[in-house]
Amino acid sequence: MLKKIILIFAIFMGLSACAAENFLNSVVIDNNDGQMSVILRADKLTKVRKEIDSPDKIVLYMKGIEQSPDINTLYKNTSNINGVAVQSVGNNDIKIYLDAKGISKANVVLETPNSSPITVVNRTNEEKVLWSAISILILLTVMRTARKQPAEKSREELIKEREMALYKNFQKEVASMPNINYKLKSYKKHVLKGETLRHYSNTLTKL
Repeated sequence: MLKKIILIFAIFMGLSACAAENFLNSVVIDNNDGQMSVILRADKLTKVRKEIDSPDKIVLYMKGIEQSPDINTLYKNTSNINGVAVQSVGNNDIKIYLDAKGISKANVVLETPNSSPITVVNRTNEEKVLWSAISILILLTVMRTARKQPAEKSREELIKEREMALYKNFQKEVASMPNINYKLKSYKKHVLKGETLRHYSNTLTKL
């Protein structure tokens, strides 16, 4: 019976070791000539995501890893550290809270025994920048299209334009009509000429 219990315990421990075979062993904050770095030392590579809460506060999310029971926190060439906290959030995930002056500008580096140091890219910020650029391009395109399209005219403007068009057409029609005063002037000249001849005729008769 005791042998069975020992065997079951050994199997359980083996399964636990297999399930959590990647451990976070230490968190190192290093300040090298004014450039701060957060170095995460683990057994194997894992996913790391950086989230900025403020210029002096960041949160690191690590997936597929557990914190070692004897995890170490080391500070090199820096004293402006307000706090570092490591929290297990289940399903082999870890949250690391860092509170230090200017920590948001720090490089986050993942180190393992079997790989070269890898700098963690803040994908969240990259996506924000990308979507901001896309939004600006869409806005500029919409504004450019709106400028090309003529603005809709009000009802008063349409009526005024119609009246101006009718008035111009009326002026053209009047200009093309024959001048009524032309014949009257000709007739007047004829009458005056006739009267002048009669005047000469009467003058000669009297003579």
